[in-house]
Amino acid sequence: MRQLTSPPRSALAFARHLTEGGVGGWRVSPASVDLLISCKQGDSLPDLCGSMPRAATIDNIRDAFEAWSARCSAHPDNIAVLYFCGHGVQGDHQLLLASDFNRYGDTPFAQAFDFERTRLALQQRAPRTQCFIIDACRTDYYGVAPAEALPLARPEPLSPGICQNELTLRMPAYDEALGRRENVSYLTQALLRALDGQAATMDEEGAWVVRLAGIRQAIDLLLMEELGVSSLARGVEADTLGDTVLLRLNGAPLARLTVSCHPAEAASRTTLTCTPYYPPDLPGVDCGKARQTREENGSPAAREWRMQLRAGVYTLSAKSATTEISRPHHVCPPHSRARFEVAP
Repeated sequence: MRQLTSPPRSALAFARHLTEGGVGGWRVSPASVDLLISCKQGDSLPDLCGSMPRAATIDNIRDAFEAWSARCSAHPDNIAVLYFCGHGVQGDHQLLLASDFNRYGDTPFAQAFDFERTRLALQQRAPRTQCFIIDACRTDYYGVAPAEALPLARPEPLSPGICQNELTLRMPAYDEALGRRENVSYLTQALLRALDGQAATMDEEGAWVVRLAGIRQAIDLLLMEELGVSSLARGVEADTLGDTVLLRLNGAPLARLTVSCHPAEAASRTTLTCTPYYPPDLPGVDCGKARQTREENGSPAAREWRMQLRAGVYTLSAKSATTEISRPHHVCPPHSRARFEVAP
């Protein structure tokens, strides 16, 4: 296994998002962040950190986990977030490898931990809201969990679950997690965008919030955008329990809107207007002219309007020599689409 350069930067970016904040605020303000990072000799990352965090050895991981778990369980309304980025393998359980993995050749998995059983154990403890972000490969090592690969906490047989709201994000079983060399990984960058409003929905009072289900629904599209692909062979494994609010945004997030005509060639003889309706203080929109798109992945080229605007409700109006249509359209992040039928 080669030394990775993306996970240290991904972990640092995620920790800084928690401590420095994005475009909104967590429902429960972050009280503490434990950051453990290991990087190869000569890496420039220590210059970005100021003071280098503790190394992500198995002993340091277990020490930090014990203290973190105790703090999290101190109040049932806390939000517990466990993030891991690095090497992982998949057998009957997913195992995550510490930086000193294979310290002793006879028991290499003594420096790894069993994520599946760790997750089960935490579900039996407070707090009621828990998030697990596992940005690691799940490549097949063709075996059952080795005896020395212990969980960070042991689940208790027959003990009831306390967790009522859970989000678990990870790559699908037997798949790889991808990262950019010396840059934030694709999955972590997609997650940060989700937390910054690209997974937001409007609540009953008209405020924009990020819920567990919103992240689950948006993560595949955001990951595709980070990878620069139009589809995924297998989507992100996104498990949710409950649908609590994680963050409340300061305002409407940015969203993309694509408008097309049917038939496609009608766009060249159609004008489009997009007028803000709700909230009433949304900025005006310049639709411009429909632009020609390229043929991609078997989809034919077409003319369409592509805009970036604040999420909300807009009145879309399409007008040609034969057709005049106006209707409201709800624009939500990360990407909304609309189409008009234009008569010949």
